[in-house]
Amino acid sequence: MKLLKLCMLLNIILANSYSLIAQKQDRPNVIFVMPDDISHSSFSYYKDNAPRTPNIDLLGDESVRLTDFHVSPSCSPTRGALLTGRPSDVVGVWHTINGRNMMRADEITMADIFKTNGYATGLFFKWHLGDNYPFRPKDRGFDYVAWIQGGGTGQQPDYWGNTNNESHMWVNDTLVEMTDEDDGIEGAFTTNFFMNRAMDFMEDNIEKNKPFFAYIPLGTAHAPHVLPPDAREGVSAKTGTIENIDKNMGRLMKFLDDKGIADNTILIFTTDNGAGGYLRGGKGSNYDGGTRVPCFVRWEAGNLGGKGKGRDVTPLTAHIDWLPTFMDVLDLKDVENRPEKLKIRGRSFKPLLDEDPTNDPLAYKNRAVVINDMWTEFPEKYKKLSVKKDDWNGDVIEHKWRLVRTSATIDWELYDVLTDLKQENNIITNPAYKVVVVELKEEYEKWFQLVEERSSEYTRIIIGNKAEPKTTLHAHDFHGTVIWHQDDVKKGAPGSGFIAVELDKSGTYKFDLRRWPKEIEDKSTLTSGDENGKALNIASARIKIWNGDTIYVDEKKDANRGQDGVQFTIQNLPKGPAFIQTWFYNETGDVEGAVYYNYVEHVN
Repeated sequence: MKLLKLCMLLNIILANSYSLIAQKQDRPNVIFVMPDDISHSSFSYYKDNAPRTPNIDLLGDESVRLTDFHVSPSCSPTRGALLTGRPSDVVGVWHTINGRNMMRADEITMADIFKTNGYATGLFFKWHLGDNYPFRPKDRGFDYVAWIQGGGTGQQPDYWGNTNNESHMWVNDTLVEMTDEDDGIEGAFTTNFFMNRAMDFMEDNIEKNKPFFAYIPLGTAHAPHVLPPDAREGVSAKTGTIENIDKNMGRLMKFLDDKGIADNTILIFTTDNGAGGYLRGGKGSNYDGGTRVPCFVRWEAGNLGGKGKGRDVTPLTAHIDWLPTFMDVLDLKDVENRPEKLKIRGRSFKPLLDEDPTNDPLAYKNRAVVINDMWTEFPEKYKKLSVKKDDWNGDVIEHKWRLVRTSATIDWELYDVLTDLKQENNIITNPAYKVVVVELKEEYEKWFQLVEERSSEYTRIIIGNKAEPKTTLHAHDFHGTVIWHQDDVKKGAPGSGFIAVELDKSGTYKFDLRRWPKEIEDKSTLTSGDENGKALNIASARIKIWNGDTIYVDEKKDANRGQDGVQFTIQNLPKGPAFIQTWFYNETGDVEGAVYYNYVEHVN
């Protein structure tokens, strides 16, 4: 009898175990692929004489296509909005450099939510929302991280000398040199490398029966362009790069088929900003050419596309909508106790994805989306904005309004892109649309109030914390000076700006001020040039640390030309917020180049 009861108990336990496994297997995986700096005209799906992209074209044929999908006009803002479901300016991201690309540390990301709901989370290639603690992808909900620093290969925070053909990348905190892998594509190229790491991540979680969220924001085809080894003869480097992206998309789709998970994987393909083409404007533009991009969604098990089932969804959708849509479609729980100030501002477009227009919610139809790209130190009202809104009559869209303004000194413009796709006919003075203009201006005013609530805050790199015991402060993050690319370091571009930090502990900090990064210290000194770039006449260095009206230190020290840097040991620094600024000077006392790399650690 006891044996029978024991067997029954074991059967119940096993049944529950199998049920849990089946539940995990039934939960769809999510893959979000987002190449950089390309849009409609980059794909043969949209343009006959575009680069050859047969795999992306096939995905388009098999997808639900969001035909009026909008992102921000440039890199970091799109990423900040996408990952939080909140406008980029509201989360502290209104630029791509100068510290204004760092998403505020208290923001809740898409990865946080997937992770809370039992998903494995992975980031592959371009992050561009902060390179230091607490802004790194591993600080923002991602379990597996394969990435480059900065906003692209060869940018100032990136590993020195990286190109898309020859690179060192960080994979889960290990520096890995890119090689030609056995992946079916000739030669080594960054897109191949990161897609391989994404497939490693997927393979591992398939074996674990664990659903995964793979975020694959490719750094290609951002400039500078180099010709991939697999490129067709005679094509440009950018065309070759786009066609290499297509080959990797083909590899990814074949991988999903081979693993038997294609039908129950939500595969999204979009891009991170517009690139003009048949629309007005391009990258950085507040017209539709800067913000409107392709967006393909395929999930056959969820009745979204599949072979012979592609279709268009025409209502206005945006990057801020993806997080609430995932939460709605997949029944994902939000993190506990989300503060009101971090409220999700996007809206789920799940009801729009079916083929029944009668269930589309009025609240969604009536909403407006504000998108802009200020590229300023602090937000500027009326700087490069667009307000987008559909005008419905029952289940039919009668107008697609675009209210546009470039600055406070330039007049408003109004377009109906349903009939004026290229935004050539400004109808702002037409009295028939006066009510529309008033409504859209009011939407902008409400949006700007949200931005202003925290616009005076700095996103602060935390130094001295055990999560990042040694911190590299990059000139890329200077407030007030643009030093963007490693070419700026090579030519000795002059400048200085402050970096906003948080000292995690009081005590003694050591600063090592350098012109060249540590990875080439065996080939360089403080003043050397030669193969690396222009030699600089650095005679002294200075560091200033302060907060408010209190100056903690302002110290200058002679440089030893044969050394790699100038070191300062600063005692009795207090815990809390501070600003750090550094300079190099020549023998006449003029600024010479910049402190491009400042290596910091708490020593006592």
